Amino acid sequence: MYRPDFISVDEETALLATIASLPLKEAQYRQYTARRRVTGFGSRYDYISNELVAAPPMPAFLAPLTGRVAEWLDIPQSRFVHALVTEYQKGTPIGWHRDAPHFETVVGISLAGSCPMRFRPRSAKSSKDMIVLDLEPRSAYVMRGPVRWEWHHSIPPARELRYSITFRTLCENA
Repeated sequence: MYRPDFISVDEETALLATIASLPLKEAQYRQYTARRRVTGFGSRYDYISNELVAAPPMPAFLAPLTGRVAEWLDIPQSRFVHALVTEYQKGTPIGWHRDAPHFETVVGISLAGSCPMRFRPRSAKSSKDMIVLDLEPRSAYVMRGPVRWEWHHSIPPARELRYSITFRTLCENA
């Protein structure tokens, strides 16, 4: 599911101003330090212990956005227990992966720059099975159901500075 212009230009401007004050730092995955900078809220996935751990509480500036996402998807706002703010400097990629298994619905809001988000079935043997979704500034996308569980996704090196805010719900049985 994809929705362009999910937020207004003014909302994007306000979010970017707030993000500028956040303590973003390089994402750490076991021994690997990613080039993107992040900060998380609510809970976070610990890649060393492979479990969810506590993170700072969800900040007030995200409440209107999670409320809009919840209404759009007809999911109670309280189900969104995780938020990740990510900065992609020019040239920063994110490799093929599937999000941590503790999370069910994944919603991304794209800010500032655009980028292609690539999807391929987990069983894909070639790039001919790839689907590309162009994420425009202020757009929102949702991964749930088969695309969440049976597909991998990635973003090639960023062409321009871009931010994303990703919200996640826990799996019902987590």
